[in-house]
Amino acid sequence: MSRWLFAGRRTVEQTWTIDIGTITRAGYVGKPAGNWWVWRDKAYVLNIRPKTWRDGWLRLDNQTLQTEAVPSRFGGQRFYFRCNCGRRVEKLHSTRGGLWRCRHCYDLTYATRQATTRGRYLIKAQKIRERLGGRPSLLEEFPPKPKGMHWKRYERLRMRHDAAEKQFCGVTAAWLYRLGGRPLPS
Repeated sequence: MSRWLFAGRRTVEQTWTIDIGTITRAGYVGKPAGNWWVWRDKAYVLNIRPKTWRDGWLRLDNQTLQTEAVPSRFGGQRFYFRCNCGRRVEKLHSTRGGLWRCRHCYDLTYATRQATTRGRYLIKAQKIRERLGGRPSLLEEFPPKPKGMHWKRYERLRMRHDAAEKQFCGVTAAWLYRLGGRPLPS
């Protein structure tokens, strides 16, 4: 979380987040995925270890989470969490291991909404690097293609990263020139 270096409201990126998809694939709600143990491990990392789960209720050590099945338009169903405030949400957040609530209850915002233009380009480039399994630092080499990813997708992400990095450098250069009180070179 070291990249969010600005003050202001707490952001979604600064909290633990669990989505209903992980809970569903782990088999706590609906039909479990074929590799349900992988998804349970992801939930365990976030301290989601239900004591019991049935009829849309997940009982944790310090809290009970309610889920809701909503029929889809063309068959099947989608699952949602029901927050204590009454909202139907796909993700719940926890701050420092506290209770799981929606982002509205914790008054969370997104990091890019608080960032400057320069910061938005930096965050965009960093997220692409992290998605590819690399570190967020722009000073390090661009991460190699992950196993199983198509080359076309990798090249598309590389182009987006390079464009965001170029925009970040351009905006930063303009900002530095303004700081020095000199006009931009033509």
